[in-house]
Order: sequence, then C-alpha cells, then structure tokens
Amino acid sequence: MSKDSKTKMNEELQKWAGQSENVNAPEGQKDKPEKKPKGMCQICGKKTAKHVCLKCGRSVCQSCYFKIIGICKKCVQKDTAEKWDGSRKDWEKELGVEWVD
Repeated sequence: MSKDSKTKMNEELQKWAGQSENVNAPEGQKDKPEKKPKGMCQICGKKTAKHVCLKCGRSVCQSCYFKIIGICKKCVQKDTAEKWDGSRKDWEKELGVEWVD
C-alpha cells in the first residue's frame, strides 16, 4: 500500500470518527433497553425497518442504514452517504470525459 493511499484512508477514518463520536449515549441512557424497529423504513418508506439509528432513533431498513457505525443515511453527511452506498455517479464514466476540479 502506498503512502498516498494510507494518507487518504486515514483522512476518511478521521472524517468518520468525527461524524460518529456524538453517537454514544449519555451516561443516564446506557442502561435503557435497546429500541426495536417498528413498521416501514422512516427514510425510504418502501421496506420493512430492520434497525434503529443510534443517533436519531429512526426505524430504518438495511438499505438506509450503515450497520458498521449504527447510523442511518440521514445522520451521515450526504456526500459520505452517497459514497458509501454507491449512489454517487461516476461522471467521468457516465459522460466519457475527464472530470476537472
């Protein structure tokens, strides 16, 4: 693994850590029982909810939930969620041109 790819990986990890550090329950709430998902996904409304977001408490389906961090799509920054779930389009590939920032 090159130094550049390690640096990029560390930057992504730091970004993730910054977004998920507020997820920890306050001291008084740690003993409360886990919430159970109810009904349909509160984000897409199309699938049965299988998880409860640790941050906002929404009941969400597997497609709208990032299991590794326990947070729903709405609680993660939009560009990060798009990158993680694969919904961000690769415009270079789509348009057949090189993207310039």
